[in-house]
This record gives sequence, structure tokens and C-alpha cells, in this order.
Amino acid sequence: MGKKPLVEHLEELRRRLFIIALSIFISSIASFFFAKKIYEILKYPALKYYPNLQFVTLSPSSAFFVLMKISLISGIVLSFPIIFYQAWKFIEPGLLPKEKKLLVPLLLAGIILFTLGVLFSYFIVLPVALKFLIGIGIDVLKVTPMISIDLYTSFILKLILAFGFLFQLPIVMYVLTAIEIVRIETWKSWRKPFIVIAFILGAIIAPDWMTQILIAVPLIVLYELSLRFNEYLAKKRVQTN
Repeated sequence: MGKKPLVEHLEELRRRLFIIALSIFISSIASFFFAKKIYEILKYPALKYYPNLQFVTLSPSSAFFVLMKISLISGIVLSFPIIFYQAWKFIEPGLLPKEKKLLVPLLLAGIILFTLGVLFSYFIVLPVALKFLIGIGIDVLKVTPMISIDLYTSFILKLILAFGFLFQLPIVMYVLTAIEIVRIETWKSWRKPFIVIAFILGAIIAPDWMTQILIAVPLIVLYELSLRFNEYLAKKRVQTN
């Protein structure tokens, strides 16, 4: 079978993006009915260390937009399997028959890694970051913090979603290595530049150096683990052949 022309690739991309958007839209509508409960859950990382913390609204529409924002991000999280599947099906024509059979294992691995990323950010990164950030106001400046629910939920949701997708790094590295776009030697040579990239990503996502470190370090660890795993698979393939 010959290669598809660019127009067909763009048409397929448009179709798959439409499916993803439709999935997020439907999931977001369903999530809206649980947005209040999700909001209560999102307050836990801050209330863990500061149970008397006050959450306030700064405009009449803040509460509504917070619920909408929670619904949208929840819709994206719930749609992750479909996002992964559509991305895979888009690149599938360029894969070998044996690589195409990896869809189910990689999809399961993607869901597990996404969940681990969300849980890691919720139970480890956010409590530490918020304790540090809120503690500066309480312990250093001696002020009583009253946090805007809009700004707070934006901060929480951004980190949770970012960690979910950043934890897909092992799968991205595996796929790029398997289809021979990037070689093991190249991944090794990118070690030091990736450390810089990890901290740059942390700076883009987080507003402070503490959270930046909490984002960069797990990414660097994931990179090293993924590199070791790909090295192991490469040696196994050589032994098999």
C-alpha cells in the first residue's frame, strides 16, 4: 500500500481530533453533575496542613466558572483512553505488524501511568507545594490567607493534568525507540539537555522553585527508568535475533 497524500493525513487528523473533542465534551457535561464533589476533593491538599484555610470568591461569576473548569479538566481526564487510542490509530499506519499488536498493552500502561501521575501530584506534590507556598504567608509574613477558589482550582487542576500527561514519557520514549525514530545512543546523549528541559517545563507549569523541583525530579527519574527499560528491550531483541 502506498503512502497516503498529505491531504488524507490532514483529513484523518481532523477526524480523530473531532472524536477527541466530542469525547471531552460529553465527559465534561457528565462531570458537571459531580463538579461540587470534585471541588471538595480538590481542597484536600491545602486543608491537609491548614484545616482552617478560607476559600473566597472575588466575583459573582467565579463559582460558576470554577465548576465549569473542574468539569472540563475532569472531561479531559476521563477521555484519556480515547485520546490515547486516537493518537495511536493515527500513527498506526507507520508501524510494523508486530508493533501494531502493542495497542492494548500500551493503552493499559498509558492509563496506569496517567493515574499514577494524577495520584502523585495530588498526594505528594500538591500538599508539599501548598504547605510551602501558604506557609510563607502564615509563618513569614504573618498574614491570614484567604484563597480565591478560581486561582486555587486553576493551580490544582493545571498540576494534576500536567502530571497525568508528563507521566506518559516512558511510552513516548518506547514508541519512538521501537519504530526507530530515536536510537538508544541518542536518548543517552540527551540526558543532560533533558535535565534542563525538565526544569524549564517545571518553570512553565509551576509559579515557584519548590513546585518546579517537584515536577522536574520525577521527570528526570522517569527518563532514566525509561532509558534503562529500552536498553533492556534492545539487548533482548539482539539476543532473540
